[in-house]
Amino acid sequence: MLEIPAGAIEPYENVYETLRREIKEETNLDVVRLVDDYHGEIVEPRANDQAFAFKPYICQQVLATNNGLPWIGFVFLCEVTGEVKIQESEARDPRWVSLEELRAIVEEKPESVFPVQLPVLKYFVENFKD
Repeated sequence: MLEIPAGAIEPYENVYETLRREIKEETNLDVVRLVDDYHGEIVEPRANDQAFAFKPYICQQVLATNNGLPWIGFVFLCEVTGEVKIQESEARDPRWVSLEELRAIVEEKPESVFPVQLPVLKYFVENFKD
């Protein structure tokens, strides 16, 4: 199944720290830039309260699943650097695919995409501009 890197945020972990950690853990790549990102300032209106606003590329939600977990996710479009090194426990047959290959997979073989990520990849191939 085709799947993009993903993971869970730890309690009170900054979403950007999670993004960088998960990409590093799963691919050995370093995030150098987020595309079309908004990261607001961290506000601390009173002691021990911190919050900020951010805008991911797109969000996703699982409404029903076959023995899986309920899920709401934030998807980011990133530029990365480094050499890909995939842990065998994380993925099998890792590879890059072109936008044309991805479009064909999503349109012609949607069953070969991890179900949680199919709507995200469908949105991406329909809206990504070079």
